[in-house]
Amino acid sequence: MFKRRYIHAVLIVLLAFLGVAQAQQAAPAQPKPRRFLMWKATSPTATVYLVGSIHLGDSSMYPLPGEVESAFAAAKALVVEINIKKADQAKMAGLIEKYGLYTGDDSLTKHLPRETQATLDDYCTRHNVPRQGMEQLKPWVVAITIAAMAWQQAGEEPSLGIDMHFLDEVKPPQRIDELETMESQLSIFAQASEEEQQNMLAAILKQGDRTKDLIKRTQAAYVSGDPDAVKKIMDEQDDVGSKSLEKKLLDDRNVTMTGKMEEYLKGKDPIFVVVGAAHIVGDKGIAQMLRDKGYKVEQVTLEAK
Repeated sequence: MFKRRYIHAVLIVLLAFLGVAQAQQAAPAQPKPRRFLMWKATSPTATVYLVGSIHLGDSSMYPLPGEVESAFAAAKALVVEINIKKADQAKMAGLIEKYGLYTGDDSLTKHLPRETQATLDDYCTRHNVPRQGMEQLKPWVVAITIAAMAWQQAGEEPSLGIDMHFLDEVKPPQRIDELETMESQLSIFAQASEEEQQNMLAAILKQGDRTKDLIKRTQAAYVSGDPDAVKKIMDEQDDVGSKSLEKKLLDDRNVTMTGKMEEYLKGKDPIFVVVGAAHIVGDKGIAQMLRDKGYKVEQVTLEAK
């Protein structure tokens, strides 16, 4: 059975994958005037704030700018990918067992190229991870589990992620809306082809011991508030090892999310949306797709400090 002590960490890293949160280059210096990864989308009747999130963090990211906190306080609803505060770990374990385990005499080794097998064996030896315990897991589960352990070892705190920060701040009568479900997110990986899963695992293993450095660079890029830097990182990264899987994780979901943002913009309530930063930036990001639909979307500029 999938080890339940990894379930919470796997959920957080799953969100990180879905938001493509890791980076592979140093971030530029903070631009002036100061910015934050927050956009204001407006219609004749409503305002929707779009905040790009990273799902794990540390105390150096806080406090957030006053303009961001004020926009949140005025919102009638906080919109997130999934509400991780109410995530049922037992249910998630069941979903992983449903979608991510081999049955009968099938096993991981039968589905990995020799080179990936050797790299995985080496990783397990160096990190004192029982290799045989992974034999029942499909490649996508192994990849996310390894990433989860690496993020934990790097000292990153899910409680300090941007989405968790705002989930903790919600006060009645504010409500929490979810754009997706745990099962819909897991199904993206579960439905990935064998080649996509193999490439994903190979990419995570290749990243190896650089994870801590990559996380810190991601945070630096995030704090800079420069969407071009975030987009460049996103374009150059190799987190999932597959363009086809990346399309499913980002582009396809961006279309669905944009449709939901348009529903909010046709309403009357002020809305505060927090999703993975990579979903918002770029030509296929939510901000640009809303512009293409005729909405006014501007990145929020902060007061000079």
